[in-house]
Amino acid sequence: MTLSRRSSSPTATAPATARHGRIVAQVPAFALVGVIGYIVDAGITYAGARYLGLSPELARPPGFIVATIVNFLLNRAITFRGSSAPFWRAFVRYWVVASGGLAVNYAVYSACVQLAPRFGIAVAPAVLPLFIAVGVGFAMVVTFLGFRFFAFR
Repeated sequence: MTLSRRSSSPTATAPATARHGRIVAQVPAFALVGVIGYIVDAGITYAGARYLGLSPELARPPGFIVATIVNFLLNRAITFRGSSAPFWRAFVRYWVVASGGLAVNYAVYSACVQLAPRFGIAVAPAVLPLFIAVGVGFAMVVTFLGFRFFAFR
C-alpha cells in the first residue's frame, strides 16, 4: 500500500476556500450595489445641473452623499453581510474609505469636465453621467479593497 503525502489537511484548506468563496460572491454583489449607487449619484447630479442650474462641480456632491449612504446600507446588507463590525464603526470607516474613493472619483470626473471641450464634447447635464461612470470605474478597485479589509472587518 502506498501512502501519499498531502501538503495540507482538509481543515487547513477550508478557511482559504471559504475566503475565496466569499470574495467570488462579494465582487458581483459589490458591482450590483455600485450600479445602484451610480444611478442615484448620476440622477441627482443630472437633476442638480439640469433643474437647479448648478455647475457640474456643485451638482456632484449631493449625489455622492446620498449614493454613499445608499451604498453603505446595501453593501452592509448584501455584499459584506457576514461582517461582525458594529454598525457605527463600519459606517465611519466606510466614509473614510469612500472619501478616498471620492478623491479619486472626483479628480477623474473633474478632469473629464475640463478636458471634454478640448475633444469637442460640450459639457452639458446629459454628458455628466458618463463622466461620473469614468470616475466610478477608477475608484471601484480602491473602495472595494478598503471596504472589505477595513470598513467591514
